[in-house]
Amino acid sequence: MCVFGTWHGLTCECYATKSSFWPDKALFKDYKYCSADWRLSRVSNMNRRVVILLLCAFLCASEAFHRIAMQRHRHRKLPHGRHLWASRKHMRRKFGMPAVTTQSTTNTTTTSAPAEAIEPLFNAFQTQFYGPLFVSDQAFTVQFDTGSSDLWIPNSNCSTCIKECGNAVFQAAKSKSFKANGTSFSITYGVGKVSGVTASETVSIGQISIKDQGFGLVSQTDTCSSFDGVLGLAYPRASVTGARPPFYQMIDQKLVDSSIFSFHLKSGDGGSLILGGSNSSLYHGSLTHVNVTQQKMWQFTMDYIGFPSKKCRRCNSCKAIMDSGTSLIVGPTEDITQLNTKIRATYNATNGIWQVPCGRISYLPVLELGIAGKKFQVRPQEYVIAYEGDVCITGFMDLAGLNFWIIGDVFFREHYVSFDVEQNRIGIAKAK
Repeated sequence: MCVFGTWHGLTCECYATKSSFWPDKALFKDYKYCSADWRLSRVSNMNRRVVILLLCAFLCASEAFHRIAMQRHRHRKLPHGRHLWASRKHMRRKFGMPAVTTQSTTNTTTTSAPAEAIEPLFNAFQTQFYGPLFVSDQAFTVQFDTGSSDLWIPNSNCSTCIKECGNAVFQAAKSKSFKANGTSFSITYGVGKVSGVTASETVSIGQISIKDQGFGLVSQTDTCSSFDGVLGLAYPRASVTGARPPFYQMIDQKLVDSSIFSFHLKSGDGGSLILGGSNSSLYHGSLTHVNVTQQKMWQFTMDYIGFPSKKCRRCNSCKAIMDSGTSLIVGPTEDITQLNTKIRATYNATNGIWQVPCGRISYLPVLELGIAGKKFQVRPQEYVIAYEGDVCITGFMDLAGLNFWIIGDVFFREHYVSFDVEQNRIGIAKAK
């Protein structure tokens, strides 16, 4: 339900009536109507009521948005050390940073990071959020990633995708309006890279169908994920395939009424991607907006990050990227070391991770991020990740040479986050 306001005692609201808005697999669309709170003492003219009802109907129809139910995949066991080290390459390649070849092999646990900065594991550590997508009438699961701009899915000639990963693969022979252009591409996601050729086809997300959407067909990959592909939600400038990102296509083809998409990832088993607006029933108060400072990734200025005491804050008006495709909060080595030290985490040099005793989680302080002059908090139950075997690691990880911050799902799980393409701004509020 979205309440748009009251005119002369008449309250206009929009509802989803054919399919419930709230169940995980329901989509917010179908039929909408307006109901009136008739305060007849305030409305003296019948014609005025009719006009207002028509205005309500117009607003309800024009403000419809689409909810995509997402699933949450959690790793119960800490991955093998070689997978942790291999995954560190992901962020370097994703954000255009040079490779670091030095790797620690000593099995030690200390209270500080080594002089040679160690790059941590990212999405393989914890949760991955993904949802449904159709290319023609073929179903796939994709990660919705604000840190990239391309859509790709596995091709039928990807033997690794089929035999080792068990992915759904695209079969061109079964496609209705498939167009291949043969342009090759190579992109890094997850813990490795994918490569293949580009093509176009009708792509459907929920009840939105995008005509002639460009995408990548992956024929080679060196990693497996819990999802089949990736749908990028960053700016067109970040596209590797050269295709216009799907959400921009939705805007161009007038498939959404608003140039806003938003995430609600607080629920235990999954969450929601909302296309064409934001849902005020899913967050407390109003959104705090911060302007995008570079229209490539969703980059903004973060006032600070740290713990409640001002002495425990790091960064001063520093660059940050809001990235739904990253599980953790990633930052410069010195700052990350300080954050982990403040909560008395110990550094495991074998895997490049910071650990805390699982029994201490409830006693740890909340994390604070200062954004647009306001404080946003993350509880220790969200920034500490628990695995089987009484292993708990922090969600604060460093990258050698990084001079900005990457705000991942550790933050998203506590906050409703909206992305406004037209106004070039990010909106944040505490999630319900």
